[in-house]
Amino acid sequence: MKKTEHKLKEFYDWLRADYIIPEKGGKRKGEKGLAPRSAGQVIEDVRVFYKENDIPIGNLHLPTPRKLKENFRKFLSAQDVKRMLDVCERLRDKVVILCAFQAGLGMKELITLNYGDVAEGLDKGEIPLTLHLMREKEGIEYYTFLGEDAVDTLRCYIKLRRKGSRYLSPEDIKNDSPLFISESNRRRSERVRAYEGGINRAMQAVALKAGLISEEEKGRTINTAGIHALRASFSTILRDQGVPPDYVEEMLGHRLPYDGAYMRATVNRLKEAYVKAYPALSIKAVVVKTPPKEEIDERIKEYLARAGITNRMGSVYKCPSCSSDIDQNWSVCPYCGLDIGITKCPKCNSSGSLSWKFCPYCKEKLKN
Repeated sequence: MKKTEHKLKEFYDWLRADYIIPEKGGKRKGEKGLAPRSAGQVIEDVRVFYKENDIPIGNLHLPTPRKLKENFRKFLSAQDVKRMLDVCERLRDKVVILCAFQAGLGMKELITLNYGDVAEGLDKGEIPLTLHLMREKEGIEYYTFLGEDAVDTLRCYIKLRRKGSRYLSPEDIKNDSPLFISESNRRRSERVRAYEGGINRAMQAVALKAGLISEEEKGRTINTAGIHALRASFSTILRDQGVPPDYVEEMLGHRLPYDGAYMRATVNRLKEAYVKAYPALSIKAVVVKTPPKEEIDERIKEYLARAGITNRMGSVYKCPSCSSDIDQNWSVCPYCGLDIGITKCPKCNSSGSLSWKFCPYCKEKLKN
């Protein structure tokens, strides 16, 4: 029995340790060990296996995992969220961020949402848009709301998917279609529901570019500026704005106390409270101080160096609405959802924007 306990302790230490994976060409790749809580869960699973098969292993004592200060989730203000949105490269990620921040949606709710959950509200032009959700595992039915910023960005995202772009073929979106799709391989014809790992990686990249986490923090097991931090910030802001705690718990989909379940607020009361608190969640009113041009150039240079890119060419194609660099073959801006409009030069056959008067390549006058 002592030997089995000793082996399990060794296994725990091995799970926790950092290690090196040898690769071809003499290269070596480092891998971080599991967090104490994750390693302890693995050992607990092994212990259950032994117990179910009536194999005694004694009483193994493992270190109690403590919540690390470095893993505490950050409070994210509307200003922080604006910074995240400004560095987002994909429209989908903007909608995900706003749904987590302005509706308090968690990861599970985000990846299981269907278009049918928002279709009626979008058709009616409802703002804030009411979400009627169900937590299947807990059997909790609840309501929350999408603010104006989230609704406007969601409309652009749905419009982009329906019309298609260079990377996404036009999609026939139905009520049972996933609200968020995976963009890891955007050229494939079938639509795959977004998954937790893909969204987590996207959120880490956005938080890093926005300066909310450092390069060192990016490698940690918990993204302190991720979906859960956005959801927790939604809760904090509502409470700070005077929304009753049981209303906040209701909008988060938490189970109410036994006595509170008999005094649940109506949807209209929840909506009234949300509307009053919404200015603190609004992104449109936020003014973020722009860093000096030298600082921006330095950040871009560091980002390109990390990505292994040595040269970057500027694009002559600009979105007339948000001024983002766009591809000459795009018909819809992937950042703001604007109909760009594409025309062909009659002389050199180059693609150009409908807003241009002359072809930038051969100077031929364009027909608008």
